[in-house]
Amino acid sequence: MFVQRLVTGPYQTNCYLLGDEETQSAWIIDPGNDSDLIISEIERHTVKPVAMLFTHTHWDHITAAGPLKVRYPDLEVLVSKEDAPYLGKSGYENVKAVCFDRRFLALHDEDLKLLPEPTGYLFDGQYLEDSKLTVIKTAGHTPGGLCFYHEGGQFVLTGDTLFAGSIGRTDLGGGSMSDLLASCRRLLALDGQTQVLPGHGPTSTIEEERSNPFLI
Repeated sequence: MFVQRLVTGPYQTNCYLLGDEETQSAWIIDPGNDSDLIISEIERHTVKPVAMLFTHTHWDHITAAGPLKVRYPDLEVLVSKEDAPYLGKSGYENVKAVCFDRRFLALHDEDLKLLPEPTGYLFDGQYLEDSKLTVIKTAGHTPGGLCFYHEGGQFVLTGDTLFAGSIGRTDLGGGSMSDLLASCRRLLALDGQTQVLPGHGPTSTIEEERSNPFLI
């Protein structure tokens, strides 16, 4: 199995490509921007993408989803029910209503118009058999924020919940600092050697984040 980080778009969003060489399958986590880059890496690894998984649906984490769904029509689109309104036919208008970055909207308008409908909803504790990821609900940055934990690989994809030395913002619609802090503390209960693979910035470990100044 491999995990590749692709830094995408003007917000430098970490999109992750999780691949299984044995089954030649791949899972795309948070396709923020730069669909051409994501597609080129999928093809370089000669894997077939099975699903897109979303830690949350802020615009900088979803903009490449439409072009990827066009390129790979069989892709599953998996998200929490709470964050699903920012995908699909209503997603374009909902994103425009909350996105404060008008330049981003102008640059990526055509991609955002292609936002795909969810094909399924993810819930806390769900085990995704094919990717071997366990879903952890981590509300706070958004009401339906999720993290994805791979016990065998000792890593957790934390989206914008937990960063190296920091935590997510809560001043956007639906954010809650009390929920975010509870979610981060839940993550800190994982094994200390677990790698933290965040939605922006460098990697860390759970042990290092136990000294995170926002969580002490």
